[in-house]
Amino acid sequence: MVDQEELRKRALRAYEFGRLRMSSRVLLFLLPLGVACVVLRDNRKVCAFLALLIGGLAVTLRWLHRRGVQAVEIGLKAAMLPLAVSIALMQWGHSSSPALAVSVCSVAGALAGAWTGYQLGRARAGALVWLSSASVALVAAALGAVDLGAGGLVGLSVSYIASGTVAAFVARLRAPQVSLHG
Repeated sequence: MVDQEELRKRALRAYEFGRLRMSSRVLLFLLPLGVACVVLRDNRKVCAFLALLIGGLAVTLRWLHRRGVQAVEIGLKAAMLPLAVSIALMQWGHSSSPALAVSVCSVAGALAGAWTGYQLGRARAGALVWLSSASVALVAAALGAVDLGAGGLVGLSVSYIASGTVAAFVARLRAPQVSLHG
């Protein structure tokens, strides 16, 4: 006869392993991104720390809850514009002009934040999902802006949060109200 308790434990282990495997798939995207950052940047230790941070954050959020999967997906999509812009600034040698770096990073952050806010506002996502998505986006975008200095990172972050908040508010106002009473 099969021991019910042992069967339950095995089923729970298999379930949790499946969740971990699903949540770890994001590393297939993040590992090459982190390696590229470490190889291309002068500040390798900070890049390695940020790569480990974004990997751990993304896997943890995806593992914790189904909404975490959505938050990580939106956050990573939003981070691609600021990340690409930051990398382009560094490759074209514009890191020597802090004002230009701050301005360009701020614009890229504002566009990314507005997109994120609109997506999450339409979905009527809560504050925790918004915070999770913003955390993923800002850490991933910071991978590209590491060598641009604190001004670029602050400009990116402030503009991302401000435009995301406004866009989420507008999207919530425009989204249709869902009635539970048919």
